[in-house]
Amino acid sequence: MTGLIRFAPSPGEYAAMALAGGAATFGAIVMFGSRNPLFLVAAAIGGAGLVFAARRPVFALAVIVFIEVSNLSGVLDQYGRIPVFQASMLLGVVTIGLALREPELRGRLNAWTAICAAFAGIFLATQLVSVVGSVDVATSLASARRTAIDLVFLLIVLMLTQMTGRPWLVAAVFVVVLAALSVLTVIDQVVYGGSTSFGGFSIVTTSSGEDVTTLRYGGPLPDSNFWGRHLIMGLPMAAALLTRSLRSFQRPVALAWGFSIVALLAGIYLTQSRGTFLSAAIAMVVWFLATERPVRRWGLVSLPLAFGLVLVPGVGNRLQKMFSEISQGPNSGHIDPSLLGRLAAQQQAGLMWDERPLFGFGPGTFPGQVFNFAGRVATAQLEAPDGAHNTYLSLAAESGLLGIIGWVAMVVGFLAVLLMRNTAQPRSRDRVLVAALIAAIIGWSVSSAWLHLAYFRTFAVVLAMVAAVAPALPMPAEALRTFWRAAGAWLMAGVVGFGVCWVYLVATGPSKVQAVQRATLVPAVPTDGWYAYALDIRSRMQMLPTFAVVLHDEKSPVSIDADSVRGLLVFTVEADTAAQARDEVQLAVAQAGNRLSDSVGFNQYVLQGIASMQMTEVRDSSTVVTGIGLGVAAGLVIGLTLSSVTARRRRPEEPLAVRELAAVSSG
Repeated sequence: MTGLIRFAPSPGEYAAMALAGGAATFGAIVMFGSRNPLFLVAAAIGGAGLVFAARRPVFALAVIVFIEVSNLSGVLDQYGRIPVFQASMLLGVVTIGLALREPELRGRLNAWTAICAAFAGIFLATQLVSVVGSVDVATSLASARRTAIDLVFLLIVLMLTQMTGRPWLVAAVFVVVLAALSVLTVIDQVVYGGSTSFGGFSIVTTSSGEDVTTLRYGGPLPDSNFWGRHLIMGLPMAAALLTRSLRSFQRPVALAWGFSIVALLAGIYLTQSRGTFLSAAIAMVVWFLATERPVRRWGLVSLPLAFGLVLVPGVGNRLQKMFSEISQGPNSGHIDPSLLGRLAAQQQAGLMWDERPLFGFGPGTFPGQVFNFAGRVATAQLEAPDGAHNTYLSLAAESGLLGIIGWVAMVVGFLAVLLMRNTAQPRSRDRVLVAALIAAIIGWSVSSAWLHLAYFRTFAVVLAMVAAVAPALPMPAEALRTFWRAAGAWLMAGVVGFGVCWVYLVATGPSKVQAVQRATLVPAVPTDGWYAYALDIRSRMQMLPTFAVVLHDEKSPVSIDADSVRGLLVFTVEADTAAQARDEVQLAVAQAGNRLSDSVGFNQYVLQGIASMQMTEVRDSSTVVTGIGLGVAAGLVIGLTLSSVTARRRRPEEPLAVRELAAVSSG
């Protein structure tokens, strides 16, 4: 019999554990040989443990979540192709098969199981349709296969979480693993100076960044940005666990969850990822908004602390510099190389989407198409990106509008289930967890605007918790009406916010005229046998940036940026009128020619213009930021106001059956 609590093996289990351990040992001999007895012992223990865990769904669920969140399979890859993930999937399938024999566990699966499976199926269907017209069918089939496996993993964790009724356990394991790994990164930085990786669980990444104050840690992942995206999801869940323990007057437990929040914040800081900083802040704001009013008051009280974190070196100054660099445009040679690389990849993905807007080039084909698009975008980079660095542009490039619709249908579908739970049971003790899941999904989605779709299974663990906290079916008619009123209110708020932003930008209009003149360096005269070398200015990557600094006049408003990939110097200025912009650029080019002659002499290089000057109307960056800010503020005010009006229309007390159900589900 499968048990939720029972831990001691029954007599019949010993034989099954021995049989599974022997089979696993034989498989290890086939895969690794008998030269390493450690693998054989681990295989025997793993096989026996699989049988042991499969008879205990709660334990199996905790093991599966631990393996995925800790990226154990990826860490152990350095020691050989150990099938940790495959064993985790097998454990889930066997556990579900055994649990389905129990009426109590089987009865917890309901219509939400099928609905959530349908959400995942919609996304998978869009990927399979995009394979049909792929430019590389083999690559797209492999990508679709990986997507299908990831979605099967999602359904396995979802069903186990539902059958055990332990979403809080999943959240606790999720947070504990992330907090423990964050502590390892702190120890690695403070004690060892980044010289040890703790077996691969505290990796110092090779990512560069301007004004970073520490080494950049990726935890068990090779990229600090993706590790930060995981930590973003853990932060609101840790806050929910802290709130729950405080309400239960469990002070030691509350202290532990408070420490986990500090550890996660330290881990986020050690990523030195500006996108992670912003997304984590947005996730916590969403959590405070989605939870009940007493918790929101604590959010207002914590605002000074939040502003204080901005003053920490490596946070506020890096964010401010990022915004200033982005406002300079893609031609600036002074922008952080990591930002330029992402911008180039996103432009390439956008161009791919423009050429195949409906079905894209096929799942997984972006890296193979980079060479066709790298030279056609404004931002040039020598290193080919491994992804579009934007989940949505990546989906658009590879599976077109159809893929975006499938992804949005899946993510918004899971979010809608959580919002229905908040609407149907607004006073439930699980509301803080529901709000944490909403914040985790939104935080991950915001962070994905700078990252492509990778390590989806960790995000799938969060999605898998949704069915376990979904509202009871059938939902009361009043709850459904309240949900649709709230959805309509926020939809109207979004429309109003967009309208305010659009009206402001239309009213202000393009305030500047930008003039751009491209030029290059050519040898003044054919030098004896060295003309080809003198003409080659692109392979010497530091040459053009050096000349850009030498030729720039600090008193001139014209910027000179180096495009070393194409071998160009780009003169750019913004002025109030086209004539003023043209005159400024022409004067700057003439002065640069004189400076060039003074610096290297008349017989070395001359400045030669490329094509004609380009004149475009542009908006001042501050105007765009102001418009977006006004739109967001207007949307929030309208949304909160309409939500407050909707809340007053609710009945003062929930039906007794709903209260009893909320008590059972939270217990």
